Amino acid sequence: MLNEKILENFAFCIAIKYQSDKDYCCDYAKIPRPCHNLAFILEGEGTIISENLTISVKKGDVLFVPKNSTYVSKWSANPNCIFYSIHFNFLPALNPFSEKNVPVQVIPNDDFDKLVSAFKTLQTYQHSKTLSSYLSVSAFYYLCGTLLPNVKIKESVCYESNITPALIYLENNSTKPCSIEKLASLCYLSPSRFFYLFKKKVGCTPITYKNKITIQKISQDLFFYKDKSIERIARENGFESTIYFTRLFKKLTGKTPSQFRKDKMLI
Repeated sequence: MLNEKILENFAFCIAIKYQSDKDYCCDYAKIPRPCHNLAFILEGEGTIISENLTISVKKGDVLFVPKNSTYVSKWSANPNCIFYSIHFNFLPALNPFSEKNVPVQVIPNDDFDKLVSAFKTLQTYQHSKTLSSYLSVSAFYYLCGTLLPNVKIKESVCYESNITPALIYLENNSTKPCSIEKLASLCYLSPSRFFYLFKKKVGCTPITYKNKITIQKISQDLFFYKDKSIERIARENGFESTIYFTRLFKKLTGKTPSQFRKDKMLI
Protein backbone atom coordinates (compact mmCIF):
# COMPACT_ATOMS: atom_id res chain seq x y z
CA MET A 1 0.00 0.00 0.00
CA LEU A 2 1.22 3.50 -0.74
CA ASN A 3 3.03 5.32 2.04
CA GLU A 4 0.21 7.07 3.90
CA LYS A 5 2.37 10.10 4.72
CA ILE A 6 2.57 11.18 1.09
CA LEU A 7 -0.97 10.45 -0.03
CA GLU A 8 -3.02 13.60 -0.47
CA ASN A 9 -6.32 12.69 -2.12
CA PHE A 10 -6.47 8.96 -1.51
CA ALA A 11 -7.52 6.94 1.49
CA PHE A 12 -6.34 3.63 0.10
CA CYS A 13 -4.28 2.35 -2.84
CA ILE A 14 -2.64 -0.99 -3.63
CA ALA A 15 -1.41 -2.58 -6.87
CA ILE A 16 -1.69 -6.36 -7.35
CA LYS A 17 -1.02 -8.86 -10.13
CA TYR A 18 -3.66 -11.58 -10.62
CA GLN A 19 -3.03 -14.79 -12.55
CA SER A 20 -4.98 -18.00 -13.14
CA ASP A 21 -4.51 -20.92 -15.53
CA LYS A 22 -8.17 -21.91 -15.19
CA ASP A 23 -11.49 -20.36 -16.13
CA TYR A 24 -13.34 -18.90 -13.16
CA CYS A 25 -16.37 -16.86 -12.18
CA CYS A 26 -16.70 -14.19 -9.48
CA ASP A 27 -20.18 -13.42 -8.21
CA TYR A 28 -20.36 -9.99 -6.62
CA ALA A 29 -24.05 -9.43 -7.31
CA LYS A 30 -24.71 -8.89 -3.60
CA ILE A 31 -21.34 -7.50 -2.57
CA PRO A 32 -20.79 -3.86 -3.59
CA ARG A 33 -17.13 -3.29 -4.33
CA PRO A 34 -15.44 -1.60 -1.37
CA CYS A 35 -13.09 0.40 -3.61
CA HIS A 36 -12.48 1.58 -7.17
CA ASN A 37 -10.57 -0.79 -9.47
CA LEU A 38 -8.49 -0.25 -12.59
CA ALA A 39 -7.62 -3.55 -14.31
CA PHE A 40 -5.11 -3.89 -17.15
CA ILE A 41 -5.79 -7.10 -19.10
CA LEU A 42 -2.59 -8.87 -20.24
CA GLU A 43 -3.90 -12.33 -21.13
CA GLY A 44 -7.28 -14.02 -21.32
CA GLU A 45 -10.78 -12.68 -21.81
CA GLY A 46 -13.59 -11.66 -19.51
CA THR A 47 -17.28 -10.89 -19.48
CA ILE A 48 -18.81 -8.65 -16.83
CA ILE A 49 -22.56 -8.47 -16.30
CA SER A 50 -23.59 -5.36 -14.37
CA GLU A 51 -26.82 -3.35 -14.30
CA ASN A 52 -28.26 -5.41 -17.20
CA LEU A 53 -25.20 -4.59 -19.31
CA THR A 54 -22.76 -7.18 -20.66
CA ILE A 55 -19.21 -5.91 -21.05
CA SER A 56 -16.52 -7.89 -22.86
CA VAL A 57 -12.84 -7.34 -22.09
CA LYS A 58 -9.75 -8.70 -23.83
CA LYS A 59 -5.99 -8.32 -23.93
CA GLY A 60 -5.01 -4.66 -24.09
CA ASP A 61 -8.18 -3.36 -22.43
CA VAL A 62 -8.38 -1.26 -19.29
CA LEU A 63 -11.42 -2.06 -17.16
CA PHE A 64 -12.80 0.39 -14.60
CA VAL A 65 -14.95 -0.99 -11.79
CA PRO A 66 -16.26 1.89 -9.64
CA LYS A 67 -16.73 1.63 -5.92
CA ASN A 68 -20.17 0.27 -4.96
CA SER A 69 -20.54 -1.69 -8.22
CA THR A 70 -22.33 -5.03 -8.15
CA TYR A 71 -21.75 -7.55 -10.94
CA VAL A 72 -20.84 -11.07 -12.03
CA SER A 73 -17.57 -11.56 -13.88
CA LYS A 74 -16.55 -14.61 -15.92
CA TRP A 75 -12.93 -15.07 -16.98
CA SER A 76 -11.49 -17.39 -19.63
CA ALA A 77 -7.84 -18.43 -19.50
CA ASN A 78 -6.23 -18.37 -22.94
CA PRO A 79 -3.91 -20.06 -21.95
CA ASN A 80 -3.81 -17.95 -18.78
CA CYS A 81 -5.82 -15.13 -17.35
CA ILE A 82 -3.45 -12.37 -16.24
CA PHE A 83 -4.25 -8.82 -15.29
CA TYR A 84 -2.81 -6.06 -13.17
CA SER A 85 -5.22 -4.31 -10.87
CA ILE A 86 -5.12 -1.15 -8.79
CA HIS A 87 -7.55 -0.96 -5.89
CA PHE A 88 -8.03 2.54 -4.49
CA ASN A 89 -10.35 4.88 -2.63
CA PHE A 90 -10.48 8.64 -2.63
CA LEU A 91 -10.92 10.57 0.57
CA PRO A 92 -14.70 11.15 0.80
CA ALA A 93 -14.57 14.93 0.40
CA LEU A 94 -12.28 14.60 -2.65
CA ASN A 95 -14.02 11.81 -4.54
CA PRO A 96 -14.69 13.03 -8.11
CA PHE A 97 -17.34 10.34 -8.55
CA SER A 98 -19.30 11.32 -5.44
CA GLU A 99 -23.06 11.48 -6.07
CA LYS A 100 -22.60 10.21 -9.63
CA ASN A 101 -23.83 7.03 -11.28
CA VAL A 102 -20.72 5.53 -12.87
CA PRO A 103 -21.13 2.13 -14.56
CA VAL A 104 -18.54 -0.60 -14.97
CA GLN A 105 -16.79 0.14 -18.27
CA VAL A 106 -13.79 -0.29 -20.53
CA ILE A 107 -11.78 2.94 -20.68
CA PRO A 108 -10.27 3.82 -24.08
CA ASN A 109 -6.48 3.97 -24.07
CA ASP A 110 -3.88 4.94 -26.68
CA ASP A 111 -0.74 3.35 -25.23
CA PHE A 112 -1.40 0.20 -23.20
CA ASP A 113 2.30 -0.62 -22.82
CA LYS A 114 3.00 2.79 -21.27
CA LEU A 115 0.13 2.31 -18.83
CA VAL A 116 1.46 -1.12 -17.85
CA SER A 117 4.91 0.39 -17.33
CA ALA A 118 3.41 2.96 -14.95
CA PHE A 119 1.61 0.18 -13.11
CA LYS A 120 4.88 -1.72 -12.63
CA THR A 121 6.50 1.40 -11.18
CA LEU A 122 3.58 1.79 -8.79
CA GLN A 123 3.76 -1.85 -7.74
CA THR A 124 7.54 -1.80 -7.30
CA TYR A 125 7.68 1.21 -4.99
CA GLN A 126 4.29 1.12 -3.26
CA HIS A 127 5.71 -0.33 -0.04
CA SER A 128 8.82 1.81 0.05
CA LYS A 129 9.51 3.79 3.21
CA THR A 130 12.06 6.01 1.47
CA LEU A 131 11.75 8.86 -1.00
CA SER A 132 11.23 6.21 -3.68
CA SER A 133 7.60 6.25 -2.54
CA TYR A 134 7.19 9.37 -4.64
CA LEU A 135 7.83 7.28 -7.76
CA SER A 136 4.78 5.17 -6.94
CA VAL A 137 2.66 8.24 -6.26
CA SER A 138 3.80 9.83 -9.52
CA ALA A 139 2.91 6.66 -11.45
CA PHE A 140 -0.48 6.46 -9.80
CA TYR A 141 -1.35 10.08 -10.52
CA TYR A 142 -0.22 9.56 -14.12
CA LEU A 143 -2.60 6.62 -14.48
CA CYS A 144 -5.47 8.54 -12.88
CA GLY A 145 -4.79 11.64 -14.96
CA THR A 146 -4.61 9.61 -18.18
CA LEU A 147 -7.58 7.30 -17.62
CA LEU A 148 -10.14 8.78 -15.23
CA PRO A 149 -11.03 11.83 -17.38
CA ASN A 150 -12.25 9.31 -19.99
CA VAL A 151 -14.64 7.59 -17.58
CA LYS A 152 -18.23 7.88 -18.79
CA ILE A 153 -20.73 9.07 -16.19
CA LYS A 154 -24.23 7.78 -16.68
CA GLU A 155 -25.95 10.38 -14.55
CA SER A 156 -25.67 12.26 -11.29
CA VAL A 157 -27.28 11.00 -8.11
CA CYS A 158 -29.30 13.96 -6.90
CA TYR A 159 -28.96 13.86 -3.14
CA GLU A 160 -30.57 16.72 -1.28
CA SER A 161 -27.66 19.10 -0.81
CA ASN A 162 -28.53 19.76 2.82
CA ILE A 163 -27.87 16.11 3.81
CA THR A 164 -24.41 16.08 2.20
CA PRO A 165 -22.61 16.94 5.48
CA ALA A 166 -24.11 13.82 7.04
CA LEU A 167 -23.01 11.64 4.12
CA ILE A 168 -19.45 12.94 4.37
CA TYR A 169 -19.43 12.48 8.15
CA LEU A 170 -20.60 8.87 7.84
CA GLU A 171 -17.93 8.14 5.21
CA ASN A 172 -15.24 9.48 7.54
CA ASN A 173 -16.57 8.03 10.80
CA SER A 174 -18.28 4.77 9.87
CA THR A 175 -16.64 2.88 12.76
CA LYS A 176 -17.78 5.30 15.45
CA PRO A 177 -21.14 5.36 17.26
CA CYS A 178 -23.43 7.99 15.77
CA SER A 179 -26.93 9.24 16.54
CA ILE A 180 -29.63 10.69 14.29
CA GLU A 181 -29.49 13.83 16.43
CA LYS A 182 -25.78 14.24 15.70
CA LEU A 183 -26.25 13.81 11.95
CA ALA A 184 -29.25 16.13 11.89
CA SER A 185 -27.30 18.85 13.71
CA LEU A 186 -24.57 18.69 11.06
CA CYS A 187 -27.21 19.49 8.46
CA TYR A 188 -29.03 22.10 10.58
CA LEU A 189 -32.22 20.06 10.43
CA SER A 190 -34.55 18.63 13.02
CA PRO A 191 -34.06 14.88 13.58
CA SER A 192 -37.44 14.03 12.07
CA ARG A 193 -36.90 16.21 8.97
CA PHE A 194 -33.38 14.89 8.50
CA PHE A 195 -34.50 11.26 8.80
CA TYR A 196 -37.25 11.82 6.22
CA LEU A 197 -34.96 13.54 3.70
CA PHE A 198 -32.15 11.02 4.17
CA LYS A 199 -34.36 7.99 3.59
CA LYS A 200 -36.10 9.65 0.64
CA LYS A 201 -32.86 10.59 -1.14
CA VAL A 202 -30.53 7.72 -0.21
CA GLY A 203 -33.11 4.92 -0.16
CA CYS A 204 -32.34 3.61 3.32
CA THR A 205 -32.06 4.82 6.90
CA PRO A 206 -28.86 6.50 8.14
CA ILE A 207 -28.05 3.46 10.31
CA THR A 208 -28.40 1.07 7.36
CA TYR A 209 -26.24 3.38 5.24
CA LYS A 210 -23.61 3.51 8.00
CA ASN A 211 -23.63 -0.29 8.27
CA LYS A 212 -23.13 -0.64 4.51
CA ILE A 213 -20.13 1.70 4.58
CA THR A 214 -18.62 -0.16 7.53
CA ILE A 215 -19.07 -3.58 5.92
CA GLN A 216 -17.53 -2.26 2.70
CA LYS A 217 -14.46 -1.10 4.61
CA ILE A 218 -14.24 -4.40 6.47
CA SER A 219 -14.56 -6.44 3.26
CA GLN A 220 -11.59 -4.47 1.94
CA ASP A 221 -9.62 -5.19 5.14
CA LEU A 222 -10.51 -8.89 5.02
CA PHE A 223 -9.11 -9.19 1.53
CA PHE A 224 -5.92 -7.18 1.91
CA TYR A 225 -4.95 -7.89 5.53
CA LYS A 226 -4.80 -11.67 5.61
CA ASP A 227 -2.54 -11.57 8.66
CA LYS A 228 -5.30 -10.08 10.81
CA SER A 229 -7.96 -12.31 12.35
CA ILE A 230 -11.61 -11.69 11.57
CA GLU A 231 -12.22 -10.95 15.24
CA ARG A 232 -9.49 -8.29 15.27
CA ILE A 233 -10.78 -6.62 12.10
CA ALA A 234 -14.31 -6.58 13.50
CA ARG A 235 -13.07 -5.08 16.76
CA GLU A 236 -11.00 -2.42 14.97
CA ASN A 237 -14.12 -1.38 13.10
CA GLY A 238 -16.30 -0.92 16.15
CA PHE A 239 -17.91 -4.36 16.61
CA GLU A 240 -17.62 -5.76 20.11
CA SER A 241 -19.62 -8.88 19.21
CA THR A 242 -18.13 -11.09 16.51
CA ILE A 243 -21.42 -12.99 16.30
CA TYR A 244 -23.38 -9.82 15.53
CA PHE A 245 -20.72 -8.70 13.06
CA THR A 246 -20.82 -12.03 11.21
CA ARG A 247 -24.61 -11.93 11.06
CA LEU A 248 -24.65 -8.38 9.70
CA PHE A 249 -21.86 -9.10 7.20
CA LYS A 250 -23.74 -12.09 5.78
CA LYS A 251 -27.00 -10.16 5.65
CA LEU A 252 -25.43 -7.40 3.56
CA THR A 253 -23.08 -9.47 1.38
CA GLY A 254 -24.59 -12.96 1.20
CA LYS A 255 -21.35 -14.46 2.56
CA THR A 256 -19.76 -14.92 5.94
CA PRO A 257 -16.49 -13.04 6.55
CA SER A 258 -14.50 -16.27 6.25
CA GLN A 259 -16.21 -17.18 2.95
CA PHE A 260 -15.48 -13.71 1.58
CA ARG A 261 -11.86 -13.92 2.65
CA LYS A 262 -11.35 -17.13 0.64
CA ASP A 263 -12.06 -15.30 -2.63
CA LYS A 264 -8.85 -15.06 -4.65
CA MET A 265 -9.92 -12.24 -6.91
CA LEU A 266 -11.39 -8.81 -6.27
CA ILE A 267 -12.72 -8.32 -9.81
